Amino acid sequence: MGTLAAAAGISGAPNLSSLLRHQIVKPVQVPPPRARSFHVRRLTAWRRASSSTPPPPPAAEAASPGLYSAKGYELTKENVNLVLDDVRPYLVADGGNVDVVSVEDGVISLQLQGACGSCPSSTTTMKMGIERVLKEKFGEAVKDIRQVEGIQIETTVEAVNNHLEILRPAIKNFGGSVEVVSVEAGDCSVRYTGPDSIGSGIKAAIKEKFPDIINIVFV
Repeated sequence: MGTLAAAAGISGAPNLSSLLRHQIVKPVQVPPPRARSFHVRRLTAWRRASSSTPPPPPAAEAASPGLYSAKGYELTKENVNLVLDDVRPYLVADGGNVDVVSVEDGVISLQLQGACGSCPSSTTTMKMGIERVLKEKFGEAVKDIRQVEGIQIETTVEAVNNHLEILRPAIKNFGGSVEVVSVEAGDCSVRYTGPDSIGSGIKAAIKEKFPDIINIVFV
């Protein structure tokens, strides 16, 4: 009798297969991904700036035209400059810039300046960045985009100020300002306020356009 009871007790005990079938498996908690490093965020900054579907601007900036506007533009020199204002901060911060020389019959002629024009990767800068932005904004109206060499002009206060006109929107975005005070015997005095990185870009842009200017002093 005791043997039968013991056998009955054993047969009634749950076996390993039964336990596994009835075990409640808790979901595995996957930790959230770590935030991307600063370097990764910086590497994607240019791609975001030249993307055809950038995030919408804040309401306070909605009235400001530019690359982030959904409005289409007629292909003119003024509008090309307007679109390029959105990528100039990236170029200026690296000691370069881009000047729109002409827009005729769908052909856009550009001059890369400063570090952008002299570095070995200038062709990549033109193809992967500037050309992409312009073609996405103006579409089939753009027949060709050409990189041209600069044309030397007389070095005067007015000429240097006019040259800096294309930089002023980017400088203003950083809360700064720039104005040429004097140009004399290879020295150029500039009244500038703003980030040091943009200041270096201004100096490079002036020297690239006016090679007879040797010294640039911020006053």
